[in-house]
Amino acid sequence: MLFPDTARHFAPFLVRDISIFSTKTDALGSLDSSVYTLVSFETSPTQTLRVPVFLLRTPTDCTLVFSNVDTIRLRERIQTMRPDTLRLSTNTTVVSLRQQMNYPLLMTIVVGLCVLAGILFLFFGRTIRTRIRRYQLYRQYLDFQRSFNRLTRGIGPETAHEDAGRAVVIWKQYMERLERKPYTSLTTREIVESVQDNRLADALKEIDGVIYGSVYSDQTQQSLRILNEVADTAYRRSSVRMEEVNQEVPI
Repeated sequence: MLFPDTARHFAPFLVRDISIFSTKTDALGSLDSSVYTLVSFETSPTQTLRVPVFLLRTPTDCTLVFSNVDTIRLRERIQTMRPDTLRLSTNTTVVSLRQQMNYPLLMTIVVGLCVLAGILFLFFGRTIRTRIRRYQLYRQYLDFQRSFNRLTRGIGPETAHEDAGRAVVIWKQYMERLERKPYTSLTTREIVESVQDNRLADALKEIDGVIYGSVYSDQTQQSLRILNEVADTAYRRSSVRMEEVNQEVPI
């Protein structure tokens, strides 16, 4: 005995599951049984089912035994409207919807950014502060060079006392900001002792003569270049010192 093919003998139903039971034999004979679980996706109110069983007589011959026709009636549980009862509105008014802020999402993003910033600052805070400070030093150095060179590039006998005086003021202000010493209130002697550069003493004396005595000479440009070189050396020394501090491991 052969059971029906699940691919084509249960139309319009589909076989979802099969349960096969062992043969049971008693005084009346042997009983083979199986349970088919079927599903249907058809919407017809009435559906019928009739399946065959194949009785194998010989290796090349079999007999079809059909079951009784069974009828399944579907009960409509969702009421649908008839197409002829549908009416579309002919006059509609457009309603403008006010945009609303998604505050939960906004708070989630803000909290996430704060947590991320906190983690970055915890692990890379010292490096970040050092890079910011080095960038600030670099920007200050560029501003000083731009202002100082603009005054000293075209200096001549007629305007030497004014341009040289302004250049020295810019130089003192930059050195004071860089090394945190009161250069603007120090005398020439005190500045020389603080910087400890043998060339600086002669350069400041030369520039003092230009500012207060209008004594312009060929050494004036050279003295201004020395001030610029002293500022450049101080800038590079501050950058190296900052990098060394950043590389130190705290105890």
